[in-house]
Amino acid sequence: MKKLLFSVVAIVLLALAISTQFISYEEKGIYRFKVLNFPSNEVVVGVCWPFAVNHDGMADGLELALDEINSRKLAGAYTIRLIKRDDGFDSGKQTSIAKEFSDTPDMSAVIGYYDDAPAMKASTIFESAHLLHLIIGANNTDLTSHGFQYINRTILSSDRIAMRLARITKERGYKKIVMLWEEDAYGEDLGDQYQVDLNQTDTQVIYQWSYSRKHVDFRKLVNELKMVDADMIFFSGLEPEAGDFLRLARKVGLNTPVIGAFSDTPEMREHAGTAYEGAIFFDFYNVKSMTPENLSFVNKFFARYGRQPDTWAAQGYDALHILARAIKFTGSRNPLDLSYAIRYSDAWEGANGRYKFDRTGNIEDKPIFLYRIHNGIPMLVQ
Repeated sequence: MKKLLFSVVAIVLLALAISTQFISYEEKGIYRFKVLNFPSNEVVVGVCWPFAVNHDGMADGLELALDEINSRKLAGAYTIRLIKRDDGFDSGKQTSIAKEFSDTPDMSAVIGYYDDAPAMKASTIFESAHLLHLIIGANNTDLTSHGFQYINRTILSSDRIAMRLARITKERGYKKIVMLWEEDAYGEDLGDQYQVDLNQTDTQVIYQWSYSRKHVDFRKLVNELKMVDADMIFFSGLEPEAGDFLRLARKVGLNTPVIGAFSDTPEMREHAGTAYEGAIFFDFYNVKSMTPENLSFVNKFFARYGRQPDTWAAQGYDALHILARAIKFTGSRNPLDLSYAIRYSDAWEGANGRYKFDRTGNIEDKPIFLYRIHNGIPMLVQ
C-alpha cells in the first residue's frame, strides 16, 4: 500500500513539474503550493552566487550551517537540501538560474544574490512564482519597496549604508569629496543615497564621474583627479573595476584616500596589485566580534576549514539558520508561511549580529565596519 501511495505521489509531482514549463510564473506559484502540500520531510533551497569568481566563504558557511541544522534537527521535522548554482557574474546565467528555480515546484526558498541588478530581476520572478527570496548580498534600496510578500533581506539596504557612511565621512573630517560610481543598480543607488546624506552636512562633493562596467577606461580620470584638491575619493562600485582604478591611480601618483564599496576578494587583490595597500573599504562583518554567537561560529569554522570566516561565510551561515528557525516555527514548507515567520519573528542573534526585520522584509538596523589594508591584511579602523 505504501509503495502504491509513493508511486501515485511521484507521478503527480512529475506531471506538475512537466506542466510548469509551459505556464506563467503565477500559475507556477499555484502549482508550487499544491506540490508543497504533499507529505515530505525535506525542504529544498536554491542558492545563486558567484562562487568561482569570488572565492569567498559563502559555500563553506552554508555547508557548516546545513550540517548543524540537519544533524541537530534545528528545522524541526524537516531536513534542508541545497541546490547550489554559480552565476559567474553572467547576466544570462543569472536569469537562467532564476527561471530554473521557479520551475522547480518543490523548492521553497532561494538564497542569493551578490549583485543588485540580477537580484532585482530575480525578485520579480520569484514573487510571481511564489518562491521565498532570502537576499544576503544585494543592497539596492528599491528591492524591498514594492510591497513584495516573498522577499526578505539579511543585509543593510543602500540608504542605510549611505547614512552610516556620511556620518563616518563627517567624523573623519573629510570636507571635499570626489564621487565615482558604477552605472548599475548598486553603484548608482549607493552613490545617490550617499550624496543625499552628505547634503545634510557641511561636506561638499567637488567632482563626480560615472562609468559603465562594459566600457571603462580610468586613465584620463586618474590624471584629472591629480589636479583636484580633494580630501577623499568615494568609489561606489564593485571589484574588479575598483581594483583597476586603484592600480592606475597609484601608478600616476594619485594618493588621495579612497573609501570603496568593494569587497576584499582574490579578484580585487589581483587587479589592484600593490596599490591595494592602504585602501579603505566598508564591510558588514567583524570577525573579531566578542559576542558568544560569533565566537562559537568562528571557532567551528576554523576547526573545520583551517581559516577564519569572511563576511559571506557569516552571511550564508546566518541566513540558513534564519530559514531553519522559520521552518521549525511554522512546521511548513510553504514559502509564504516562511516569509511571514521571518518578518514577524523576534530579534535573533547570529554570528553576524542582531537580525530584526520590518514589515517590508528589510533588516532594521546593523553597523558597518571600516577596514584599511595594512601589510596586505584588512585592519578594522572604525
